Amino acid sequence: MREAAYFWSKEAEKILVPFVQLLVGAQKPPQISSPLFAESWDYDFDGLLLDLKLAMKANIYGKISDQTLADIRASLRNGVMVALLVPPYLYLLSPCDITWDGSLESLRTRPFVLVPREVLEQVWEIYSRMTTN
Repeated sequence: MREAAYFWSKEAEKILVPFVQLLVGAQKPPQISSPLFAESWDYDFDGLLLDLKLAMKANIYGKISDQTLADIRASLRNGVMVALLVPPYLYLLSPCDITWDGSLESLRTRPFVLVPREVLEQVWEIYSRMTTN
């Protein structure tokens, strides 16, 4: 990921904190990984590590991209759970999902929260900046 895109992704992480917190049922907000270090996680809920993945166009293509799926599997192999945004839902994937094939149909059986439209619009704007700059 280019450096500018990485810093933009940190903005998306901050915006999505309340929804990730709700998704995992945490009582307090997480520590967010520093943009200065290449951590294998984005959120630390008192030892419960999560990586945020954005699959903003998955509904258009009907599946998760191969690169995003590879990134998800790498996180899961490292024992890091994944919060996956496929608008309008944020899904939770755990290490037992490592064999998931990236299909949206099977994703619907995972724990999820609905992300409000106004928040999704902010994330779309950030995603656009990440992919065009």
